[in-house]
Amino acid sequence: MKKIFLLFVLVAAITATLSARIIKVDINGSGQFTSINTAVINAVAGDTIKVLPGSYFEQVTINKNVVVIGSGFETTMINSNVNPTVVISAGKILWFNISSASGDGIQVSGTSAIISNCVIRGCMINGINGLTGGSITTVINCVLMNDGNDGIIAQNGAIINATNCIAWNCGLGYFTKNGGVVNISYCDGSTYFTNGNQSGLINLDPQFVSSSDFHISQGSPCWDKGNPSLLDPDGSQSDMGYFGGPDCPIYPVVKSVKIIPQQDGSIQIQATGVANY
Repeated sequence: MKKIFLLFVLVAAITATLSARIIKVDINGSGQFTSINTAVINAVAGDTIKVLPGSYFEQVTINKNVVVIGSGFETTMINSNVNPTVVISAGKILWFNISSASGDGIQVSGTSAIISNCVIRGCMINGINGLTGGSITTVINCVLMNDGNDGIIAQNGAIINATNCIAWNCGLGYFTKNGGVVNISYCDGSTYFTNGNQSGLINLDPQFVSSSDFHISQGSPCWDKGNPSLLDPDGSQSDMGYFGGPDCPIYPVVKSVKIIPQQDGSIQIQATGVANY
């Protein structure tokens, strides 16, 4: 029976792997879908939804175990006139610029949602809002900027765990609780009104390159000040903010270099690297 059970588990694992798909969304029509939300509706657990550059004016609901990945905050925007622009209760979203002209950028529920390396800015109310009691959400290496009320707020028993985030220039508070719990670690921004665990926090100007370029200068207090157990792709301690952490959207980083002398006296250089984009 043990052998039969093991074989069944192995077959199930292989089947799940083979069934996972990469779904392409392109507002200009080169993908399977032109709408992110329509792609999520047609996706199944395990799928990755790759969103090509564009400004997607829609409300997106992510309620299954999928990865929704943009092409960088500089070129991939999700905007709306509704509240909220994004609802997420499961799965993972990363590498987007998200805003709402009427409410929250992202509202979270469920116990497995992950928001990683996104810029949520210019929202009329909150950047990220936990409204549902019992929900647990992970927010990592995000930038919350110029949001009307709070960068991140947890309400009604919601729990939000924020790491390596920068919340700056928001209207009322940066990391805020209103009947919920905000656990924040290695973040930059005001910690007023929080009631969760706090460690490695600063409240200093992150020194962004500009109001639209969220690279931090080498002299920034956020440089190499992220969670020490998380590394940037170059192997250094993670930075706070969008360009930090293991999901950092970077141009290629050289990991190894080999110099090979040639018989004619010249040299050949071979390099290997990694890039997330």
